[in-house]
Amino acid sequence: MIKLIRVIRVKYFDNTVDLSKLSKTFLLWGAGLVLVYISNIILIRLIGMQQYGEYAVFMNWVGLISTGVTFGWDGYLVQQVPLLPVNSSGKKEGAKILKRALFTFFVLYSLLLLLLFLGVYFFKIISFFHTTGAVLSFLLLVLFFTGISYSKSILKIFHRISPVQWLEDICKPLLLMGVFYWYYYFGREMTLSSVYHINILLFLGLLVGLYWLLHKTIRNQFDKKEQGSVEKGWLHKCFYFMCIMLGYSFFSRMELLFLGYYDKNEDAAKYQLLLRLAELVILPDFLFNYYLPQKFSHLFAEKNNAEAGKLFRNAARTIFFLQLLCLTAVASLGYFYLQSFNIAGWRLYVLLLVLSSAQLLYSFFGSSNLVLMTSGNERYSFLALALVIVAEAIANVLFIPSLGLMAAVYISWGSILLYTLLLYIFVKKKLQFKSPFL
Repeated sequence: MIKLIRVIRVKYFDNTVDLSKLSKTFLLWGAGLVLVYISNIILIRLIGMQQYGEYAVFMNWVGLISTGVTFGWDGYLVQQVPLLPVNSSGKKEGAKILKRALFTFFVLYSLLLLLLFLGVYFFKIISFFHTTGAVLSFLLLVLFFTGISYSKSILKIFHRISPVQWLEDICKPLLLMGVFYWYYYFGREMTLSSVYHINILLFLGLLVGLYWLLHKTIRNQFDKKEQGSVEKGWLHKCFYFMCIMLGYSFFSRMELLFLGYYDKNEDAAKYQLLLRLAELVILPDFLFNYYLPQKFSHLFAEKNNAEAGKLFRNAARTIFFLQLLCLTAVASLGYFYLQSFNIAGWRLYVLLLVLSSAQLLYSFFGSSNLVLMTSGNERYSFLALALVIVAEAIANVLFIPSLGLMAAVYISWGSILLYTLLLYIFVKKKLQFKSPFL
């Protein structure tokens, strides 16, 4: 793998990324993914497919709401902290920006508490949560998810990636798998409430670990006495980042959320499992995201659109080829993974291939979204996302109630096709880039 990456980098990229660090990051992420897959097998045998679907929908709502509560500060901090002035002692003068982020969080979280209180006691939305305890679990998980997002964004700026991965990608899923296996080995009954409580404890532990790393980083990198200032347009920019992140989150989870909304929890469980397998096809995109953003940003800053267009085409071809290899692996092993849940069959296997093949569209049309974001044309990325979300939501309302899982898979495939096609049209119109495969 490292030799392959080295050949690709020599041909297409620069030498700004340490391959040893990149390979370590990649291996840790892959190991964490394997642990999650094993945990899913044990968990479904404990609680069944129906309750696993409820759990998947619940956790996806937690992720979506926490994105709104974060209010784009995770993206804004990544953009602004490197630009903060540095004093004579080598520390950044910007403690005020961190305080502003915390203040915004407390305001939005308080608003969430108020809305849930009104919803539960006046509009009777308790049926969505099933029990009052689920509401409390939901609020705690949103709190922890938001804190983790803040912590990771700052640690990422100062290149504290490996410790974060050990905590998030290895320790958390390993402990989760261990707890599930303990229940399974000793034949203990597990309920949804138990699963939520276990997740609360593990995410609390993750947050404490990240906070310890964050405290050390802030102490070493920021001068608390020098408050600095926050730019006037912070509210607008944070809101914009939030809209983009919410859009992507909803776009990638919409079918699962609609399956849960229409009480098709078994279909939701199957869709979640298919989606997990399909995500393996995106592995090359994950790897190349360590190279492409900085390279495109550098080329566009130099106004070297010709070289950026060449990179756009060559990188797309390389990623597409690597994704084909990943798709072959998923097609070969996916059936046996589904068999571990006793749900394998030719219909579900076909749906797996359809959903997995949709990931190829991201590279077939090139890194269009990344190009728009790094070239200052991010509004077109947002416009494409907005158009697709509306069309996708309408399709979900029309077809999910009657067709369930089948509709979810084909709507997802069609929405990805429409989204990537719109992005490429905008790239071609604004930057005159040629198609990667023409």
